[in-house]
Amino acid sequence: MRSDKNNSEQPADKSLIETPVSRRGLFAALAVAAGLGLLGANDALGWDYWGQNARINQGAWDMYGMINGKINCCRGRSNPTNQCMGWANDWTEWYAFRYAYVQILRYALNLQVECDYENELWFHLSFYPLTACGDTNYNPNGKRIWFAADHDNLGAIKEDEQENNIVTFDGNLTNEELGVGTGRHDTGWKHYQYHDTGKWYRRTSKDVSHRWCADLNIFNIYVEGVSHDETVDALHSQTGWLTSTVEQTYLTSEDIQGIVCRVHAADDDSLNWDVGNASIKDCMDLYQQIFKGNYNQLFLTEFSKVRDDSYFDDWGPVPGFLTTFRPAHVADASCAVNALGGGPWDGKEFNHVANTQPFEINRAGVASRASAWWVTKAFSEGTPLFEDGAVAIISDASGLCVNRPNATQTRPFKLNLFHNGYKGGVAGDRASAWVVEEVPFTGSLSLNDGSKELGAGETVTCSDPLLSCTPCHNWSDVKGNNDGTAVSDFMYRWYFADTDEVPHDCSGASIIGSCHLSNFGDMPDCPAYRHVGMNMSAKMCIEAISLRLDGSPWQGSICYSMLAKGGEWSDAAADGARIGEGGKSLRWSAVKVWLTGEVSQHFDLEVRAFNSNLSWTGGYVSGHDLDFASVNGFGDLKGVNELRCVQVDLIPKPKGAKVLREFSKGSRRLSLTDQELDSLSGRYLSCVVQQVFPTELRSGIDFDSPLVSRFHGSVSAGPVHVGGIKVVYHADGIDDESVVFTETVHAGPHTASVDATSAAIKTHCNLNDHFDEDPSTGFTGWFMDKGLTASYGGSELSTGDELHLYGRNRCTVRIDYAEGSLRPEEGMLFREGASDSAPVVAGALDLVDFARSAETHALDGLTLQAIGDDGVGHKAVYWGERVAPARPRSVYSKRSDGTWRRYVAECWLTSAGGGFLDRVRQGEAGHHALRQVVRGAVRWRRQRKEVNIIRDGGAASVPSPRTSLVGGARR
Repeated sequence: MRSDKNNSEQPADKSLIETPVSRRGLFAALAVAAGLGLLGANDALGWDYWGQNARINQGAWDMYGMINGKINCCRGRSNPTNQCMGWANDWTEWYAFRYAYVQILRYALNLQVECDYENELWFHLSFYPLTACGDTNYNPNGKRIWFAADHDNLGAIKEDEQENNIVTFDGNLTNEELGVGTGRHDTGWKHYQYHDTGKWYRRTSKDVSHRWCADLNIFNIYVEGVSHDETVDALHSQTGWLTSTVEQTYLTSEDIQGIVCRVHAADDDSLNWDVGNASIKDCMDLYQQIFKGNYNQLFLTEFSKVRDDSYFDDWGPVPGFLTTFRPAHVADASCAVNALGGGPWDGKEFNHVANTQPFEINRAGVASRASAWWVTKAFSEGTPLFEDGAVAIISDASGLCVNRPNATQTRPFKLNLFHNGYKGGVAGDRASAWVVEEVPFTGSLSLNDGSKELGAGETVTCSDPLLSCTPCHNWSDVKGNNDGTAVSDFMYRWYFADTDEVPHDCSGASIIGSCHLSNFGDMPDCPAYRHVGMNMSAKMCIEAISLRLDGSPWQGSICYSMLAKGGEWSDAAADGARIGEGGKSLRWSAVKVWLTGEVSQHFDLEVRAFNSNLSWTGGYVSGHDLDFASVNGFGDLKGVNELRCVQVDLIPKPKGAKVLREFSKGSRRLSLTDQELDSLSGRYLSCVVQQVFPTELRSGIDFDSPLVSRFHGSVSAGPVHVGGIKVVYHADGIDDESVVFTETVHAGPHTASVDATSAAIKTHCNLNDHFDEDPSTGFTGWFMDKGLTASYGGSELSTGDELHLYGRNRCTVRIDYAEGSLRPEEGMLFREGASDSAPVVAGALDLVDFARSAETHALDGLTLQAIGDDGVGHKAVYWGERVAPARPRSVYSKRSDGTWRRYVAECWLTSAGGGFLDRVRQGEAGHHALRQVVRGAVRWRRQRKEVNIIRDGGAASVPSPRTSLVGGARR
């Protein structure tokens, strides 16, 4: 008979019933296991089994606090102070009859669960099955009926109430160590031989609870080598379910994708990752090395390709992106920093203690999880490591951190991967603290050794970037692919402009992009020169995108449009407005990006796009609207291609400069054709230089196709003046806004340009004899000085000269009698007052003679020459002067009857005349407005009392025949 007091009701696991197990084998195995149990913690299996303290039939025991809590590693291996739990069953008993005597056999099952290793990504649970067995012997002769046979009883650890087993163990029971004779005998809890009762668990983005139990089947019982199935059924026992929580990971990667960087120790930036002699091998150790600024210590950061299959887990996306570090010296970026030691991800066991593994560069491991890294500013539980941007760099395969042993050493020393196996085990560890620092292309360059002038037939040469730019200078000892020469090159773009302006330092200006990816969601804002989207996963295509300018010192907009897959171009968007919508399965096959406004005068664009069937495509954009912007992505209307990633970067240029030669390698020297020399004569040449890598692959999506194609940053050289002399013509002013014409001429005789004069003349600006007829009669001609005292009749120009000429337009102001006005009458006598003794006014009611007053002119802070064209009823002024006529005084005339009549002037400036002659500067009305010549009118009326002067529209009055201009001419 059998008593299963604590057995589970579920049927025995049929997968365990494979080989008959005899009672002899049962107890022989128990003897071995029992012997192991007597050894110390550092012997045998090396563990203390705290479950041995549990009572038979104790059920769940949690004296160390893991039940329904979070799993964490034990603090001590031989005497853990917390974090283990278990379940102890009651006895399972049955009678064994043999001849005239009987034994009662029994066993009990106990499961201990313990975490014996953990790091930022992985932890290892060990499951220790413990069994107690015994008997009650009724044989008066002291014989035992159990003895060894060559069969096993199999046990299993189950998880989450599933039928499948996560690990198995040998469940052989034996009580042969007990004394012989009648009475009850018990072994107590013992541990047994097992192959592997542990399992690796990877942390996810959320806490996850698991349940475990132990299961054991005793079957095919043998008595003295003879099967007795007909008398003893198979025995099955299972513990209750234990529950605990796998704690979430706190790792979130920094967005460093798409940069060229060096990685240096957080507490000493002279210590860098270094790939030794930079030759390409399948495996090579990495070192900490004093920074030398060469390719051995530079890396390209890319998205890890393993994200294709592993980005999502059962509880949602893992936070952040994994990174690969590709040594910059390797052509096509085919090698990567690799955690060759492996980890639980490929079934290899750690020693469950502080763990150290190799850290190498490996060509073969680029697409493996061993080449995928977390780059995070937080270790466990979001605890910051340092305040200076230090990060931990953690292997996605093993959860181990890149570590520099002997951290105080400044000499070269091999790096390794390390973790001490406890929660937060490397938090605050200076040996595991790194700074990933972007290394841009910077420096200074010149054209023709700094010459300002390009002679006839001269070649323009940009200085050598290897000598004056970083990070590439002084690399004469660097070896590249297969011990070859330099592994990067320089690209040169040549500009021409009308001015000698150099690009401003706009290192603070950038383009910020964001997007929505299919099967992922919104990506955070990122500098668009790095990436908008990602190129490593066919599952993640751009569904929506936005771009905006950041840090630009000039006003303007960035605009963009997307070509729908198999469809049409979208409406243009600008300055952060989004094209597309997430979650709508939208697909795009090409993009256009362009700049508008003042910012477009100072920058061009570099645009790259990763297309699902074409790999990377790229180009440069100088167009300023949708029709002229370049297409990137090579979208086809057949709907084959899909955009995964877009990169957009600013290229600084001189204001308004045009491209003469597009970016190309090996164009450090520029030779101009005769036709180019002719068209560029007098203009300015400059060069923009970039440093590039030979990484771009165009063979399709099966290749890695790295994000990084070059160092970020551009260095400008120049400008240099192309043989020719610049002549600048200023009309009606002396500043830049007064420039009306610019020409470039060759050395030798020169006379003023007719076209410049034509551009300078303003409508109605003429002198009195040609009033309203010929505007050119009012132009002064060209002078060499701003005060118009040195007339320019021509000169001999030499190379290097720059000539500025000045001229002004002159205008005639005229005054006439208005319709109905009184006019002077012969013989009439006018006095200043109504009295015979008042002074006589000569020429009363006559038009004013401006020639009687001293002629003065002042504009732009200069006293200008007299025009000499003043007379009766007309006055000459310069364009831009303000005319302010004075009010005519009243006069009196005595009538024949002895009474006095007063004569009052009514003056105004006619609306037909157009108002004042005045300078209108740029910005007042959005353009330069031309105002016509003042035409004044006077009308005299008789009246008996004082009459106020009539004004039209607030205009000042016209002077009387006896008065001059009030205040003279003024601006």
